[in-house]
Amino acid sequence: MKKTWFYPAIVALTAGLWPCVGNTEAGILSGRIVDAQTGVPVAAATVRVPDRHIGVVADSNGGFVIDNIPEEWMTLTVHHVGYRSWRQTVFPVGQNIVVNLEPVILPGQGIVVTASRAVRGESPVAFENMTRQEISQAHYAQDVPQLLTESPGVYAYSDNGNNIGYTYLSVRGFPQRRVSVLINGVPLNDPESHEVYWIDLPDLAENLQDAQIQRGVGTTLYGANSMGGTISLLTNSFSPVRQLSFTSGAGSYGTRKFSLALNSGLIDDRYALYGRFSRIVSDGYRQNAWTDLWSYFFSATRFDAKWTNHLNVFGGPEQTHLAYKGIPRPFIDGDTTFTFNGRQPTGNKSIDRRYNPFEWNGETDNFNQPQYQLISEFQPDSSWLFENTSFYIKGKGYYDQLRFGQKYKKYHLFGPGRADQLARRRWVDNDFWGFVPKVTRRHEGGALTIGGEVQRLSADHWAEVWSVVPAPDSHFVPGQKYYDYQGRKTVVSGFAQEVYSPLSGITLTGAVQYSIKEYHLDNSRFPNGLGQMVSHGTRYKIWSPRFGLTIRPVRDLSLFGSISANRQEPTNDEIFDPQDYDANARDFFRNFDSTTGVGRDPIMKPERLADYEFGTTFQRDRWQLTANLFRMTFRDEIVYNGTLSDDGVPLRANAPSSTHQGIELSVRMSPWKRLTLSGNLSINDNTFSKFTEYAWSGDTINRSGNVVAGFPKHLANLRVTYEQRYAGISGHIFSAGRSYIDNSNSPSASIAPYTVIDLRGEIKLGPVAGWDGLSAFGQINNLTNQSYETGGYLDDDGTTPLFLPAAKRNFYVGLKVNL
Repeated sequence: MKKTWFYPAIVALTAGLWPCVGNTEAGILSGRIVDAQTGVPVAAATVRVPDRHIGVVADSNGGFVIDNIPEEWMTLTVHHVGYRSWRQTVFPVGQNIVVNLEPVILPGQGIVVTASRAVRGESPVAFENMTRQEISQAHYAQDVPQLLTESPGVYAYSDNGNNIGYTYLSVRGFPQRRVSVLINGVPLNDPESHEVYWIDLPDLAENLQDAQIQRGVGTTLYGANSMGGTISLLTNSFSPVRQLSFTSGAGSYGTRKFSLALNSGLIDDRYALYGRFSRIVSDGYRQNAWTDLWSYFFSATRFDAKWTNHLNVFGGPEQTHLAYKGIPRPFIDGDTTFTFNGRQPTGNKSIDRRYNPFEWNGETDNFNQPQYQLISEFQPDSSWLFENTSFYIKGKGYYDQLRFGQKYKKYHLFGPGRADQLARRRWVDNDFWGFVPKVTRRHEGGALTIGGEVQRLSADHWAEVWSVVPAPDSHFVPGQKYYDYQGRKTVVSGFAQEVYSPLSGITLTGAVQYSIKEYHLDNSRFPNGLGQMVSHGTRYKIWSPRFGLTIRPVRDLSLFGSISANRQEPTNDEIFDPQDYDANARDFFRNFDSTTGVGRDPIMKPERLADYEFGTTFQRDRWQLTANLFRMTFRDEIVYNGTLSDDGVPLRANAPSSTHQGIELSVRMSPWKRLTLSGNLSINDNTFSKFTEYAWSGDTINRSGNVVAGFPKHLANLRVTYEQRYAGISGHIFSAGRSYIDNSNSPSASIAPYTVIDLRGEIKLGPVAGWDGLSAFGQINNLTNQSYETGGYLDDDGTTPLFLPAAKRNFYVGLKVNL
């Protein structure tokens, strides 16, 4: 891409913002919005001065500031779904108003607070909240994981290099299969693989009210077992006023986005409707790594005096060209003589850091996973709250692959030898449903929550051969299956949590969860290469107790300490991988009956965790400082073994003993009313106390004392935001330390430290165009044009390091319209 756009873009952005810098000040009106019954801050309330067409949205602490308004009496209104509208005449100078909103109905987002959301100064857990305003200021078209990297200890990367498509998240060094993810309290982790497929949730950030990132075991009492942390996402599509919104933009690497949303507002103080449609396309930074995403989000809510019922339907079909395969260092450095897997790039593919080894145009992923949520809440009086979350997720799709030098027998084809080229299609058809009932009893000094969870997954997996060169014989028919099996998983759990304050400023939290998780592998139609027809039914029983203490010795200071224990069962393919033709069931089960094909007592053990946390927060009106220390000790931790399977799945093993510990610091301040500074630093020490790794050669390697692969030694963020009435500019610096892609800790198998700078500017065009809801923004990523990598692993041979490069300097510009 030509670089000539860069300097004119900087000049244009600066010129657009400069006229706003000299605006003279007028009156300033600030305040805080709280629930009149509980005193809890009400986030995301709409604060407006109707006569002046001025409005802001309250932050996560209920605070708001309106500046540059005339020093005269004026009418102020506050709206939030579920509360009576507030209206009062105020005088701005010297005012710091406390707005007490009277609840008439409970908002839908309150449903998930009791069992999965942390509260500052009360919950004994390290966490950060990302507000709707912060999400809106950072989001353009990228996936959710990239948005969350401004929270301490969060790291993200993508296959195609520009964070649109297959994107991955880790917290405190734990990959997303060990991070519990919830949307409106609905578990999102795939029950079989524990993974989260963000590509099936395109443009979800447009509907996020806020995101809470908990670190460690956390407060969540259901869903996937939280080892590294919990991501709790809340959607809130409703506005108290009717609104039509349009967003469009374009940027580097053919990235384009279109989004249209309609909000009904509150109808008859009882109903609210919302609908959004989006499309995002991108060529990707890497060659032949395009993504085509469709997205929809529909919501309907009915509010009654004591009932709230909320229905969400969202999802969207996706198609993307696969790019999970990394490239060796010589390709990144432009070495044209290096061969990769015995082959060199063909056709017009260039050998550089953007190279994608999957050159076949048909190497695509095609999937659709609509989600249905019904969230109900009943509050007969102020002491009792009954909640139920029901969900159904339907996923179906396939991915096509072209492979070279494959054995015919691996695909149950007649004839000896190997195929030069073989095209295959792999299918999955999932039905995942469940419900989570809860009841909360508020009593003097605290609240008791009791609930349960039921989940059921049924997944059909099969694969077909579509072409073979040369064909093994005349009997070959395109579409011939070579594996076909069904996986099932059932989860039943119960939980209880007590939050009690025996004295003012002291809060005790105790919780326990007991769950039964049962896997089944059956209906397999094809034996593997050893002639094995394998099935199993494996049950895990898991206890997770938690205890914490929070102290507030003074109003501005809070301290907490907690101890928690948790376990996580292996994934389906860690118990036994039925897609691996060469897999010997005796290597997966301690007890395997070759006559019946039934395996019992898997060799892969559940991992066990003890989590010790200590934290403190000091908060004043204009700044907040938090510090957290943690020590997480593992037995039988399921760790990355250094390489990937042929399908891009990391291979894993149990480490008998390991420790994750570190410190996390964060600060947020507003030294001046228009200037906001926020930053954080996390330093991690993730090491094996005892671990022996088995090499591809069959040798054993002692990794005790080595760093656990897959996470940077440190992460740091700094964001500086300056806002005027009609414009704002924000700069973000992200720094990551060295991370190892395998457990050898070799410098050649590591990702070098890097620092990138992003810049964003936004201009409200209403004063110019006479249209209050019109604004434009521009984003420049990797401002200094750094060359760096964000992910990696070892090749199939277990020796060659491969890396996933990230995009160099790129930009995105967009337009927002609210009617």
